[in-house]
Amino acid sequence: MNHSERSMSPSQRSQQLSKSQQTTKTATSTAKTATSTAKTEDLRADVLQEQVAVPVIEEELQVGKREVNRGGVRVSSRLVEQPIQESVRLREEHVHVERHPVDRPVQPAALDTFQSGTVELVETDEEAVVAKKARVIEEVVVSKAVTQRTEQIRETLRHTEVQVEPVSAAERSNGARGYEQYDTDFRQHYQTGAYSKHGYAYEQVAPAYLFGYQLGTSQNFKGHDWTTIEMEAGKAWEERNPGTWST
Repeated sequence: MNHSERSMSPSQRSQQLSKSQQTTKTATSTAKTATSTAKTEDLRADVLQEQVAVPVIEEELQVGKREVNRGGVRVSSRLVEQPIQESVRLREEHVHVERHPVDRPVQPAALDTFQSGTVELVETDEEAVVAKKARVIEEVVVSKAVTQRTEQIRETLRHTEVQVEPVSAAERSNGARGYEQYDTDFRQHYQTGAYSKHGYAYEQVAPAYLFGYQLGTSQNFKGHDWTTIEMEAGKAWEERNPGTWST
């Protein structure tokens, strides 16, 4: 592999292989199909064998409500005695008896009263009468008003990202570039591609770049036309990501 081939991304390398192999004669392509099919089975085994489940952890935000005692109001009543003093004018009657010496003739008409009799004069007094009458002069009303408010919850959620980079002995011996070394190329390709324009994040399409890297660096892929391995590559992808190969 020369320097220009090493600088190509796995997807560009696959397209170049496809273009070069399409010029092969029909008879030669047919003869190679059976051999390539067997090799793609080895490719699937090479890519999928000895699977290790690496958990991808993501935190979810759960917002609930609970009642908190914030205090309140205690209303109590007690009896208070307050001495008061009022002034009232009272009337009293007193009978006075006076005797005055008189010397005058009796009138004939007065002779009719010249007989026994009794005259009474009654003394009356006023005395204070105290009465108490209770009246409601004020009401203390205690009630609760319920209001609602919206509170913005700000929290940071964490998640793990798993990046898989296959490293074979052959790659170590010939100095092949690792997946991380292609990261800049993949990101540049993503920025100019359709997925970026349609709002997909790079992390969403990164597994596709990784899969292309695995296919491009596998020894079982060398010398194969893309049309001969596309079906098996799709099956391998669908086993990891069901229903997403056509997208």
